[in-house]
Amino acid sequence: MPKQTIFALCYRPGPAWLTGKTVFEQPLQAHLAYMRSLRDTAGIVLGGPYSDDTGGFIALEADSRESALAFVEGDPAIRDGVLQAEIHPWLIVGGRASKSGR
Repeated sequence: MPKQTIFALCYRPGPAWLTGKTVFEQPLQAHLAYMRSLRDTAGIVLGGPYSDDTGGFIALEADSRESALAFVEGDPAIRDGVLQAEIHPWLIVGGRASKSGR
């Protein structure tokens, strides 16, 4: 892996997700504060909720999977069970963000 890797953090509802409520009606105030506090320092490339209220996505630049895991585990929404997350190393091969012509 390169020194800095982009990790796809795929968030989905956890056991404490309020069924029948939109993402904006979920108890995510601490999650939003956490994301805002790390926005400029943690390597967040982009992120946000899915418009169909099924979770959200963050592209995170980190030096290791362990660093990405620590980022996720520090999220109050994960600790509180409102959200669950999967972490995947992401190889960007197309689009404007792509750095190679693959």
